[in-house]
Amino acid sequence: MRIKSQSLKKFFAWGYFRIIFVFQFFYGIRIRLTRKKNSPMVFCIGFPKTGTSSLDKALGILGYRNIHWPRAHIEPKCGWIEYIKKCPYDAFSDDPICYFPLIKEIDNAFPGSKFIYTPRSPELLVKSWDNYFKNSIWGITNKEDKQRLIKRYEKYVDEVMNYFKNRSKDFLVLDIIGGVGWEKLCKFLGKHIPNVPFPKKRQGKYKNN
Repeated sequence: MRIKSQSLKKFFAWGYFRIIFVFQFFYGIRIRLTRKKNSPMVFCIGFPKTGTSSLDKALGILGYRNIHWPRAHIEPKCGWIEYIKKCPYDAFSDDPICYFPLIKEIDNAFPGSKFIYTPRSPELLVKSWDNYFKNSIWGITNKEDKQRLIKRYEKYVDEVMNYFKNRSKDFLVLDIIGGVGWEKLCKFLGKHIPNVPFPKKRQGKYKNN
């Protein structure tokens, strides 16, 4: 039964990836027609479930050609750097952008870019992750999974904070979960504060998680 359950989860994940690909294809066409490219480029390097969806939405409101979870994190044949160079977007968030080795490649390939990190406590991140990915191939099924995720997150935080130390001009810590929003973000990006509330994506049943 467990093998059958895992197979079903993988099947639905495969279908989910394909839906994301189709959506992003048409989204890319629309965004080319409706928004001008921004400079410098923006890379949201917060770990998943740390407010990255809200930040993605905020960047769209500010006029960026934003993409969340590009290609459902499936690497293109040309590699991620070539993909970023050729695609129409100028603001990226979620996997694989939060993969630390890729961050260093991006930093070298796109000098002058802006990097935004969204923090969250490990325990709250685990709760949100468990809520969102429950019954999927990415779900937390035991204490070992939980500890593995926490260690992975804490290692990532250390890598990011050490790498961007003393780089306040191109690196921002934006605590969206803690209520930080437009003022700090717009100051960092040199944008006017829009006359709309800062977006709070996916808070419904996951609020306070």
